[in-house]
Amino acid sequence: MRGSKYRVQTSEKREVELVNENKVGDALYYLRTEKGVSRDQLYQGLCTKSNYCLYEQGGRLPDRLLLNALLQRLGRNPDKLATALSAEEYAYFQWKKQVLAAMGHEDMDVLQRILEKPAEIMASARNLQQQFLSQTRAIVAERMEQDIGKCILLLEQAVELTMPGITERGIDKYLVSTEEMKILLDLSEALGKGGREKEAGRLLHEIVVYVEHNYSDYESKIIIHPKAVKQLAPMLLQGRKYMEGLLLCKKAIDLLCIQGVLYDLAELMEYYLRFSEHFPETEEAARYRKQLQALREVYRENGAELYLKENVALSYSNRETYLIDEVIKRGRMVKAYTQEELSERVEVSWETISRGENGKGTPSAKNFGAMMGTLDTGLDYYNGELDTTDFLLLEKKQELERAISLKRWEEANELLQYLRSRLDMDRPRNQRILRAEENCILFNMGKLDRETFLKECEIAMDCAGERWREEGFWHQFLTRYKVRVLNYIAVLYHIGGQTEQSIFFLAHMLEQLVSSRVELADRYKSSMTAIDNLSSYYGEMGRLDDCLEMCDMGIDLCMDSGRGIRLGGLLGTKAEALDIKAGKITEKSKCYLKQAYYLSDLMSVHSVTAYLDNYYRTHYKIDVIWY
Repeated sequence: MRGSKYRVQTSEKREVELVNENKVGDALYYLRTEKGVSRDQLYQGLCTKSNYCLYEQGGRLPDRLLLNALLQRLGRNPDKLATALSAEEYAYFQWKKQVLAAMGHEDMDVLQRILEKPAEIMASARNLQQQFLSQTRAIVAERMEQDIGKCILLLEQAVELTMPGITERGIDKYLVSTEEMKILLDLSEALGKGGREKEAGRLLHEIVVYVEHNYSDYESKIIIHPKAVKQLAPMLLQGRKYMEGLLLCKKAIDLLCIQGVLYDLAELMEYYLRFSEHFPETEEAARYRKQLQALREVYRENGAELYLKENVALSYSNRETYLIDEVIKRGRMVKAYTQEELSERVEVSWETISRGENGKGTPSAKNFGAMMGTLDTGLDYYNGELDTTDFLLLEKKQELERAISLKRWEEANELLQYLRSRLDMDRPRNQRILRAEENCILFNMGKLDRETFLKECEIAMDCAGERWREEGFWHQFLTRYKVRVLNYIAVLYHIGGQTEQSIFFLAHMLEQLVSSRVELADRYKSSMTAIDNLSSYYGEMGRLDDCLEMCDMGIDLCMDSGRGIRLGGLLGTKAEALDIKAGKITEKSKCYLKQAYYLSDLMSVHSVTAYLDNYYRTHYKIDVIWY
């Protein structure tokens, strides 16, 4: 592989281990050549040619903001790479999130105060940061100053920063990232408000067509396609293009529900129902009415009305974020090294390690790799869970995780076999990751016994003999893979009737995640794994207050992250706990159970809907008709 370096290890068997591979450069190269685009097309407006060549050839790593834009322009979602960020980088993304939240709440006073203290500019992504500032100031001009002309001008200037000439030449002549698409969506909305409806409609149609043909990653499509359809829908209603609107809304709704995404969902379902009024009543429309009502009830009760507003600022993200200082410090604590000892082992200055742990400096890629290798973390600055530069396989890995979470074991097994056939299975990481998923699938298909599965998980985590009870065990940094394996152990203990041990595992996992400076929403999958199972196990153990606390924590996290796959299960668990605590059936719990059923059905979480239907009929003695 291009740019790779090798380290030879000698033991009874001679092994060659690939380390410090140029995964990012390789991924950019292969994705670019696969799409048949030149370097000039890809980096235009984002960085210099010399810098891009260094990124692709492995001489330098782009920062996360720039890498996001490059991968998005290639039609791929960078969230498939977990990222170890410096304190400064994470501060920028947090600042940006505050800006977007203020825009979402339409709180212009707060927004202006935030903009008075902009985040530090990163030299390698200067245009992108300036572009976001122009985009935000355009929103201020429209909403606070009531100056739509100034808004359009600022948005056009933002577009020109990275895509010069696009409004004249057309979107199809460019590579456009999802963040750049958001600016174009803002521009189309502003053009419509400025009396330039034809230009706005043309731009929206171009966006929909571009996303359909150029975004091969479904998670990239989720970010833009539903928002574009939401903006296009009122124009189609006005133009009486009811069938076109119905089909576009249906496609957008399906796209969101496949991934359990809440952003834009309620608005699109509402538009679908408005289009459907012009056709004979269908079973699908009747289902959507009930599901939309449940969705609105959940939003209102949990303070999430902002999801119902016309707002293109917020968007779905599936990122997994680590902080460099936390990774180094936790890895060192597990090994019981002092900073000086680690310095000697990796031949890196003590000052470099100290600054890295204090968040006051970012180690070079070489030094960070050396530290991570010595600390056995298996991490680099950018981490695809599988050892591959093929983003299609990273996408398939996420499909595998979703099939497992939905208990679709045959589908999960097919995806597993597909990955095995396409990956280099000589790579230790690929072996380790897929072995864990295979054991889970085989166990749930009745082809692997509990004791064997548990033993393999304990070996993988080096926690046999109840080593997990030692405080030092929990000093380690928990990657997404480790969280999954620890969760498997917790579930297996629960199945074996040792629920207290299960709770111990999950509570310690959650404690580490909460103690991090990284928000739970930035490690959603890991956090929700612990929260969801803890809520169930606390309920079973009669710890109802703890159960309800976890349910509310999980529901809040779903709202904050804009995700709905787990929402139905949490609402159902909450309803059961309320009934038990009250010692009787309550109207509130009935309401939660109905919400849980409709939302789980909307997201196609059939295992939950089947359980809720049976629970409702058994405990409430009602032959319920859901639709």
